[in-house]
Amino acid sequence: MSTFPRLRRLISDPASLLPDAGQDGAASAGRPPPDRELIYLIAPSGAPNYGDEFIARAWLAHLARVRPDADVVLDCHTPGQAAALLRGLHPRLTVVDTVWRMCAHTAHLPAWEAAAFVRRAVGNPGMVCPVAVGIELLQTATTVHLLGGGYVNAVWPQHLSLLAIAAEVAARTGGVAYASGLGLTPVGNTARAALLRSLAAEFTVFDVRDTPSLALLDASRPGVGASGDDAWLHLTELPSAVYDTGPAAEREFVLCIQSDLMDGVAGREEGADGADELAARAAALLTEWSVRGEQATVIEGIPGVDRAVFDRIEHLLPGAHFVPFTQMWRDGLPARSGQAWISTRFHPHLLAAAAGASGVVLSAGSDYYDVKHGSLADLGSRWGVYDGSAAVPARPSAGGYDEEVVERQTVAKAALARMLYP
Repeated sequence: MSTFPRLRRLISDPASLLPDAGQDGAASAGRPPPDRELIYLIAPSGAPNYGDEFIARAWLAHLARVRPDADVVLDCHTPGQAAALLRGLHPRLTVVDTVWRMCAHTAHLPAWEAAAFVRRAVGNPGMVCPVAVGIELLQTATTVHLLGGGYVNAVWPQHLSLLAIAAEVAARTGGVAYASGLGLTPVGNTARAALLRSLAAEFTVFDVRDTPSLALLDASRPGVGASGDDAWLHLTELPSAVYDTGPAAEREFVLCIQSDLMDGVAGREEGADGADELAARAAALLTEWSVRGEQATVIEGIPGVDRAVFDRIEHLLPGAHFVPFTQMWRDGLPARSGQAWISTRFHPHLLAAAAGASGVVLSAGSDYYDVKHGSLADLGSRWGVYDGSAAVPARPSAGGYDEEVVERQTVAKAALARMLYP
């Protein structure tokens, strides 16, 4: 019987049964309390892609250590899978896809027009009404931080608007906008380059991972720098989760060969895709090095995508140990000193070289990947490059990075993390 007076009260005065808005009403409406720090991370997580997930995991681990009581939002293009991959890393983590949908909404517009639109939408969420609630959450951010990676460039031109969104939120809230370890090339036309430079100037800290990216910015501005790729942070935050020491790592040769973003590979036959040419180059290396299947491990950075080339050459490697993405994510990268690697992918190159492994990069013949791998060579990686135009190289044995280089890079990235979140 006591239910009916409560029901009548709810009908006549529904607000009387809600929490006191002055105490925790903001939290009950899906917003954090006004005195709680909200760190808003933007990253291309969830595809999944080993390097992107690796970087997100490192930053979340860092924030769990230095900001355990802050609300942390990870805004990424595939939030469901990202939430599964990264669950439990921070006690107050929420995963959304707001800013990526804002970029998709304006992908058809010229860069300057798209940037102007998303900036207005930050203050007027109804302009992108399907994600209006998400934009309202974004409006409460005290920090907006674009995590490292090569996703703000002309390969995905719509992503330049991510910088505009971050800059606008910081301008409206009085908060800060950060970028760390970004790769910005290829930048595209001069109009895009000018917009990039203008938006970067609005960030409190704008950090990149390579020299060509730094050259696009005003390096004389405070907060502009190049501390290297964000993956280096993982080596200090979660070192035990970096490398696999099990059976996969015991093998002498490791292959990581992708099939995406490879259509520019030089030498491919008319109508063939880049995967066919990469398979031919990999086969030439395996033959030259006399690799037997029982000596080889094959890994995938993106599930399925990094299986396609192996499917073409699997007959050359009977008994090879295939490591799917899920196993590598759980157990770590099977890299160690004394191995010889063949890789198209950037982060396996970085991490295997850091472990002391030798290797050869299969070149994609594009500005995007040549700059990425070139940045690792500039740091001191001894890996060679094979593009199919010269003689097949002998098995490499020079190793990867000197220990001093690994220490320098991890120290630099840890210092950046401390500066952003003291």
